[in-house]
Amino acid sequence: MLHVTFLYDGNQPVFETLRRLKFKYENNIYVLTELGYKATINHDSTAKKLHLTFSKELSFEQYKHLHKMIKSIAENIHATVDDHLALMGYLEDGNEAYIYHGWNKWMQFLEGAKHVSMEGQKVQVFNETQLLAEGILLELEKDEDTIDEFKIIKCTIITKTGEKTLTGEHLRIIPTGEF
Repeated sequence: MLHVTFLYDGNQPVFETLRRLKFKYENNIYVLTELGYKATINHDSTAKKLHLTFSKELSFEQYKHLHKMIKSIAENIHATVDDHLALMGYLEDGNEAYIYHGWNKWMQFLEGAKHVSMEGQKVQVFNETQLLAEGILLELEKDEDTIDEFKIIKCTIITKTGEKTLTGEHLRIIPTGEF
């Protein structure tokens, strides 16, 4: 199991925050189960501390959801976050990345590696939900100004009619699995 601790001061809207995030209060524990995984929070109101526990074997999408939830809890109750028991992986420079601290850099690293591995593969390129083109991915360019996400703004593919460069603010590159 992985663990995250929140420490807060004063009177904070703990119950309201957790209820908004779809936690249910059962047997003195807040429980979240409706998104395909289980997360529990123990609240020690005397110490002004929340202790979140969740599985170390979740999908990438579930971890992304948990990260957003942790961020929301921390912001809403003005808490400091101790996530040293929730290691997600390592960055390119060897530093550790956790579910909260180092998350954005880790996401950038993973998304970059994923897209590099798609070079030379058949892909579909979308701008939001609109399919722009399909072909072999040659290269891509990400927006270097965005910190929180890996945002593709330009890519070049080889289509049936030749080389094509696509630009946009919300490009998504999806592998087709075909060769």
